[in-house]
Amino acid sequence: MGEEHCSCGHHHDHGHVHHTPGEIAGLRRKKEQLSMLQDNMREIQQLHDKIDGALARVDRENVGFILTQRKTLKELKKLAEKVLGKGKEPIFATLYAAERDYIENIEDIMHHAQILKRAGQGNVTPEVLANMEKSLKAAEEAAK
Repeated sequence: MGEEHCSCGHHHDHGHVHHTPGEIAGLRRKKEQLSMLQDNMREIQQLHDKIDGALARVDRENVGFILTQRKTLKELKKLAEKVLGKGKEPIFATLYAAERDYIENIEDIMHHAQILKRAGQGNVTPEVLANMEKSLKAAEEAAK
């Protein structure tokens, strides 16, 4: 099949598909949606970086430092739910599940950090001691 010049102004084989104005508009919308998703995922990644940066600075002496990221985590939760629609769309389900896992892990770390911080302040009850034991084990696992 030879090439020809058609009304769209391109040289192409006869198999070239011409899109209707409605199809073109739909493709533009999808492109805009993907661009918006990319921007939002960059914003989500920036929140991850902020939380991960704080987590990297935590040690035995300042175990409560991660608790400074509660607001960031709350912001991340809201953004992930808004951007990924709570995973209701199949295309976003995997991304949302990964975000939920990350958020739940950070919440768990914060919970354990809160327990360790209380124990460090002398608020030690049998329950705090039991929770502290679990927290230390969880922290060791997370560090691996």
